[in-house]
Amino acid sequence: MKSLPASQELLKLEASARKQGSGIEINSLNGLWKFVSVWKQGKEKKDFFSSLMLRFFSASLELRQENGSHECLPLVIANSVGIGLLKLEFTGRGELKGSQPLLPFFFDRITVSFASRVLWSRSLDVPEEKERPFFALISMASNGEWLAARGRGGGLALWLKG
Repeated sequence: MKSLPASQELLKLEASARKQGSGIEINSLNGLWKFVSVWKQGKEKKDFFSSLMLRFFSASLELRQENGSHECLPLVIANSVGIGLLKLEFTGRGELKGSQPLLPFFFDRITVSFASRVLWSRSLDVPEEKERPFFALISMASNGEWLAARGRGGGLALWLKG
C-alpha cells in the first residue's frame, strides 16, 4: 500500500495550511479520489467502522475542472457509493476559495444506476451559499497520490487518487 500520513502528521499539515495555505491548486484536484479513512472531529484515532464501511461501499469523490456555463463554479463534483454494479451518486458544482483553500460545493442531482444504466434521477434544491457544505483542503502528496481535507461537520478525510 502507498505511504499515507498518520493522524498526527495530518493535524500538523492542517495547522500549517491554516497559517500558510496548502498550495493546492484547482488543476491538481482533477480525477477520481477513492476514500481511505476518516477521523471524527476532535479524535486522533481513525473511525475504524466508518472508514471500513465507506471503503466497503466504494465511496469516492470525483473532481473535474470544467469551464463553460458555470464560470464562477469551475469544478464538477460527484460523490458516490456503490456495491457491485449498483451506484448512488450526488453531482453538483464547486469552486476553490482562499489559500488553504476552501472547496465550497453543492449537489443539484441525485442518481441511482445499475451497470451504468440510470434507474432513477432527481434534481435537488441548491442551498444558499452560506449553508453549502465545504472541504478545507489540508494537504496533497507531492506526487498527487493522496488528498486530505476537513469537512464542514468537522471530520477529517483522506482519499487516494484512483
